Amino acid sequence: MYEVFISYSSKDKTIADAVVHTLEEYGIKCWIAYRDAIPGEKYSESIISAIRETKIFLLIFSENSKQSRHVTNEINYATKVGSIMMPFRVEDVVPDDALEYYLGATHWLDALTKPLQNHIVRLKDTIKATLSHDNEKVAPVVNATEKSRKGELRVVEADYLYSKGYTPLDIASRLVENDLKLYEGISELNEGSAEQWADFIENCPDYFCYLVNDKDEIVGDWSIVALDDETYERAVNGQTTENEFDLDTTDYVCFPGQYNGYLLNMSLNMEYKTLDNNLKLVESFFARLKKYAENGIFFKRFCVNVFRRDQQAFYKNFGFKYVCDNKEFGKIYSIDLLPYPSSKLFQRHAELKEMYESEND
Repeated sequence: MYEVFISYSSKDKTIADAVVHTLEEYGIKCWIAYRDAIPGEKYSESIISAIRETKIFLLIFSENSKQSRHVTNEINYATKVGSIMMPFRVEDVVPDDALEYYLGATHWLDALTKPLQNHIVRLKDTIKATLSHDNEKVAPVVNATEKSRKGELRVVEADYLYSKGYTPLDIASRLVENDLKLYEGISELNEGSAEQWADFIENCPDYFCYLVNDKDEIVGDWSIVALDDETYERAVNGQTTENEFDLDTTDYVCFPGQYNGYLLNMSLNMEYKTLDNNLKLVESFFARLKKYAENGIFFKRFCVNVFRRDQQAFYKNFGFKYVCDNKEFGKIYSIDLLPYPSSKLFQRHAELKEMYESEND
């Protein structure tokens, strides 16, 4: 049974060999293509199978691997199936924008000084700790469809969906349906009802943003609510479930001021989960934060209940920190926005940063 998939450029084979030798010497079984892939027509199939069946995706990150189309394809598929991404940087190279939030803070290890072996031993310790980490109360990852419909997705608002015949209840029903497919193990306690969210969609449209395909089907979204201080404290300590939220028990984000944010969701249907589509979802969220800030509306902090292992890595790279397990299901992560976060994703948005720093003065 393999535990770690080794992704690397063939030009870095010497380094990859050293990593595999050391890890396996300490009992960590690795899958590496030149040794373990089935030759011939089934070569790519065996790579896909190995990524899906191993828990950790270890990237030997260098200029060679950054430029490798095969490595990029492996990263893309590992993201789809929820692998734990663990970049091992052997050269002073940074990822491009499309890879940044996958190869950011999560389990990042640098090996830029000599001897390399010292860094590989440290890598071994990190992998062992990760493999022994308790992942209970987080849904297992549901694999992506083998034939992805990827396509070019568009960011739209509720008004566009209304023009295509959707009602608020239609939109909410689709969001709930998408989540129930994506997050194995959740119930209406965690998800809430379509009727509940239809009320928010109709009355608070700025709380939601949607990604649609060329058939105008909703295949991705993010959504938020604002909580008063007392409710936020309960939420960040894992003592609430999302079925408890309604218009009467949440703050209304309209007037200038500072709010507590609860991020209900930021997700894509698995068959559309590509780097480009994820970036559209993320950038639309930052665009909304900027629009709010321009109108004097700021979020002091956000928390989110995370249901999948791959989304744990996603939110960590966002800058969120694990807080506790939710009382029913999932893991609570949080981030403070005042003061403005130091994570790479937030630092890239200079205008938003300037407005938040002015607010924090």
